[in-house]
Amino acid sequence: MIKPIFALALAALFSAAPVLAQTAANFPNHPISLVVAYPAGGPPDLVARVIAPAIGDALGTSVVVENRAGAGGVIGISSVARATPDGYTLLLADLSVVVDPAVYANPGYDPKKDFAWISPVTRSFMTMLVKPDFPARTVADFIAMAKAKPGDLQFGSSGIGSPPYLGGLAFMNATGVDLLHVPYRGVALAVNDLIADRISTVWMSFGPAAGQVKGGLLRVLGVYGSQRLASLPDVPTFKESGLDVGAADNGNWLGIAAPAGTPPDIVAKLNAAVVRAVASKDVQERLEAADYVNSAGGPSGQFKKVIEESADYWRALFARAGIKPE
Repeated sequence: MIKPIFALALAALFSAAPVLAQTAANFPNHPISLVVAYPAGGPPDLVARVIAPAIGDALGTSVVVENRAGAGGVIGISSVARATPDGYTLLLADLSVVVDPAVYANPGYDPKKDFAWISPVTRSFMTMLVKPDFPARTVADFIAMAKAKPGDLQFGSSGIGSPPYLGGLAFMNATGVDLLHVPYRGVALAVNDLIADRISTVWMSFGPAAGQVKGGLLRVLGVYGSQRLASLPDVPTFKESGLDVGAADNGNWLGIAAPAGTPPDIVAKLNAAVVRAVASKDVQERLEAADYVNSAGGPSGQFKKVIEESADYWRALFARAGIKPE
């Protein structure tokens, strides 16, 4: 004979199953939150506000951008990792998702285990900037200069773990050169010092630096990525210069993630919506206008592979550089 308490639990289990199935089948039936782990106005926020309406149109609901900034992205990222896995709380993820665990001892999430990776959205690639009159005319020249005087050349960044720092770290790892890292409160301050000839180089996405480059204040020595940037057709990639920079060539990708445990059919539905949204002419044009490249959605499994490869690569580089999570 089934005990009363067990019978009630069994009944509740079976009665819940159709509800879960119906929720998945009818998804979405109310607005979706797209969390950006940074303040409004920055590059990830821009991408989120471009893509959110298009995803909403594809799903037949509204997608509301929600900024949850703090701790280098950890607050917003970890909040999504802990959210109910029902597809209604999503993350506009960027490279910091895999880098933060190498910087922070307890970020509150594991990029490989705590997310369902929906689809990539777009990416940007860092460029290596120098003054127009800098003696090195090529990447090979810069490497030769750096090896001749270890620690004499400097690169600026917005701090350990930031994209400009990652650009320098990947370059030093690939070339074996020793550059002096100079951290700033923001990459714009580093660029100002580069123009003032106080530091040797800065790595950053081309978009924010395009004005200074076109105005003759800066020069691009090389770019990350598997192919040259359309806006810089005469600037070779680091790969063309003979460097193996590993997963750094994946660029600073941005994509959509949901909490781990999100039902597969909801993941599939979200993936189809993001792929459709990214393919729209309006989204493509607005992202390209902001100097984002390779704007293309893709299979969730393919995106997960990029995440895992990036996580392993950056963790290894931080360890090799002697940087321990704090």
